[in-house]
Amino acid sequence: MKNEIENGAKALGISIEEAQLKYTELCEQNGLESSSPIGVGLWRNYVANAKRTTTTDKSSDNDSLFKPAFGFFVSLEQPRDMMSWNRSKAKEHFLRDADDALSEGLVAVANENELGKFTISRYHNGEYREAIKDSLPDGAETLEDGRIFIPLDNIATYMNGGKNKNYGRPLPKEQMRRSGIFYGYLDGSTEAKPYFFSYKNQAGVDFTPPTFEWLHMQCIVGSNGTDIYGGTDTTLNSLRLNKDLDPSGDSYRNTAEYNFEDIITSSFEENIVPLVEIDRVHNDRMSLPAKERYILTDGTVCNMNMTPTKNGNRIINITDLNAELDYENDTGMVTCWIPEHLELDFGIGSSVIVVGRTSQRMVDGVVEPATINVSGVYCTHKHGSPVEVTQTVEEDFDWF
Repeated sequence: MKNEIENGAKALGISIEEAQLKYTELCEQNGLESSSPIGVGLWRNYVANAKRTTTTDKSSDNDSLFKPAFGFFVSLEQPRDMMSWNRSKAKEHFLRDADDALSEGLVAVANENELGKFTISRYHNGEYREAIKDSLPDGAETLEDGRIFIPLDNIATYMNGGKNKNYGRPLPKEQMRRSGIFYGYLDGSTEAKPYFFSYKNQAGVDFTPPTFEWLHMQCIVGSNGTDIYGGTDTTLNSLRLNKDLDPSGDSYRNTAEYNFEDIITSSFEENIVPLVEIDRVHNDRMSLPAKERYILTDGTVCNMNMTPTKNGNRIINITDLNAELDYENDTGMVTCWIPEHLELDFGIGSSVIVVGRTSQRMVDGVVEPATINVSGVYCTHKHGSPVEVTQTVEEDFDWF
C-alpha cells in the first residue's frame, strides 16, 4: 500500500503526505479500513480520474486554440484559391510529359476498369504503387482524350524543415484562403501590434469585416508571435463590431482615445509610401515575401468608376494635390482596384488612405504606371458620395 500511495503521488505531482490523507479519506467514505485490499482499487481509480481531469484542465487553460482579440483590420484581401497554381503546374507538366509528371510525384494516373472501379498509379518517396478505388478524389481531372490524372501535393518538407503531412495526397479541388493585416490586442494583452492574418475554407470566404473598424473576435495565435489565424467557424461566429455592442457591457471598449492615422504612423512606418514614389517602391519591394509587400499611401480621389469589372472590382484614381506634376510625362494619378467586400461611402474630392500591393505590367514593350490592388481603405475626409462613371477600364488585377 505504501508503494501504491507513493507511486500515485508521483503521478499526480503531489506530496506523499497529501496522498496518504486522500487515501484515508477514500477509505472512510466507503466504510473501509485503511488496511483493506479494496482500498487499492479505490486509490487506483482515484489516481486515474485525477490524472485525466488534470490533463483536461491544463489543455483548457494553457493550450486552448482560440484567444480573444480586440483591434481592427488594416488590410483584408479577397479570398484566393491557394491550390490553383499547384494544380495548374501539375497539369502543364502532365500535358508536356505524362511519365515524368508521374515519376516526379506531381500527379497520380487513374484508369477505369470494366467494373467501374479505378486503378490509380503513383510514385511516393520514389516507389511505384498501385491501388484500386471505388471513386476518384474531387481534384481529379479528365482530359479530352480520356486520360485521367490527379494533381498531388509533392512537397515532402517545407522550407523551415517541417514535414508536410499532406505529402503525396491529392490536392483539393479548391482551397480558398483570405489574408490580411490585423492590428490589436491579443488575449488581454496591454500592448497592441500588427499581425499577419490568414483564414481558409468557406468560413474565411464569409469573413468580411470592414477595415479600420474596431472589432472583437476569437482567433488562433501562431507560435512565431507575428501570425494569427481564423479557425473553423469559431472566428466567423465570434466576430462582433465594437460599435454594435452595449456600451454598458463588459466587452465594449471606448475607442475615443485611438486615432487611426496616429496608429498607422507609429506602427506601419516601414510600409508607408508617398503616392509619387509608387513606381520606384514597386521595384524595390518585388523581392519581399508576398505578405510583406503591402504598402500604405494616401491621396485625394479624382475619379471613380463604380461599375464592377469582371473580378468585381470598382476603380478609383487618387492623386497627391501637394506634389508638382510634370504634365508631359506623368498623369499624376494612381489607379486603385477596390474589391467588392470593401465599402465605398465617399465621393470625388475625398481624402483617403489605401492599403494594398502594387502591380505593374508591360504593354508593347512599354512599362505602364504601377497600380494598387487595394485591401484596405480609410476615408480621412469625406466629400460627397460614390458616383457612377460610364468609362470602362480593362482590369489587370494582381498582375504581379
